[in-house]
Amino acid sequence: MKFEEIEIGKQEVTVCTITEEDVNAFGHLSGDLNPLHMDDEFASGTPFGRRVVHGMFTAAIISTTHTKLTGPGFVYVGQELNFKGPVYIADTITVTLTVTGKKTEKGILLLETVVTNQNKQVVLQGKSALMELERVGRNRHE
Repeated sequence: MKFEEIEIGKQEVTVCTITEEDVNAFGHLSGDLNPLHMDDEFASGTPFGRRVVHGMFTAAIISTTHTKLTGPGFVYVGQELNFKGPVYIADTITVTLTVTGKKTEKGILLLETVVTNQNKQVVLQGKSALMELERVGRNRHE
């Protein structure tokens, strides 16, 4: 999809149920083996009461949703993440991205990010920016 084809207000939604296997794989791939994410016994003694999904795993689902929205022709140039609540193993999260603005001269899309759990509670909010790839080289030299 081209920058010009993406309208303000366009949305993309991804729904994903997080499994224990997902969390274990992400922990080992990222090297984030914090026992809050990886150890049932440790996590049960925290205020969360059980294992919490890595925040950056949730952010990775946001990245997936970006690609669904635009196709392969864009790259991340910014992301703001505000964690509002925990995501637990077996939660079903819904990532909703909405295009809120465009910087036409640079080919940048501005997006609002909202992630909710199966109880409709907001667990993450933020903003992101994506740049059309064909403009990346051009913008470095402007």
